[in-house]
Amino acid sequence: MSASDPAGRAPQTEAPDVLAFLQRHPAFFIDHPEALSGLDLPHDTGVAVSLVARQVQRLRDENRALKRQAESFVESARGNDQLISKIHALTLALMSAKGPRAIIDLLARGIAEDFGADRVTLLVFAEARRPSKATSEFVGRDSPRRLPFESLIHGLRTHCGGLDILQMAALFEGQAFTGSHVLLPLRTTGWDGLLAISSHDPARFDAQLATDFLAFLRDVLTLLLSSWVAPRS
Repeated sequence: MSASDPAGRAPQTEAPDVLAFLQRHPAFFIDHPEALSGLDLPHDTGVAVSLVARQVQRLRDENRALKRQAESFVESARGNDQLISKIHALTLALMSAKGPRAIIDLLARGIAEDFGADRVTLLVFAEARRPSKATSEFVGRDSPRRLPFESLIHGLRTHCGGLDILQMAALFEGQAFTGSHVLLPLRTTGWDGLLAISSHDPARFDAQLATDFLAFLRDVLTLLLSSWVAPRS
């Protein structure tokens, strides 16, 4: 019998009640196999472990792994939705910015906030249509700072991770900056360049980083800067 609760709470089921129920419904676990996943049923066969016990344990392990994977997918999707919203807002702001200085400064602030970057460096290997302090990132087509990134730009390949000595010197002009980086080559008709996103955390931008959203932002930036690039003489 179930013990009644003087406080008015639901009665607690005792072992004899459970046993009696199962005796009246011998097919319960056949009809409800999901009830077995949370049960711990010792199967003592001495040194040997039965095939059934191994199969049950394997199914439980697979169930836990699938549950963790599903939770990871949900969390990733939630994070991607937030990132898409941020990049959408940043793209609209960039398209409304007036002049190269406003575009570049807005880009740097947006990436720092949305991607946790400590530094954003832009190099445009072309001359500006109207050179000024606002176009200091336009370093010229013949700039030696392009050489360490030539193969990256030619292959239009995104790089995540560390930098070699020559790349470090070209990006930061001799300043030390240890950590991790994303290098996004810019390339279109008549000019090319490089967008570097850097973090002091060596693990922040590793080789496993998904850069699809950054590639979209790179394409928008290339389009916006093209109107400020001087044509080849």
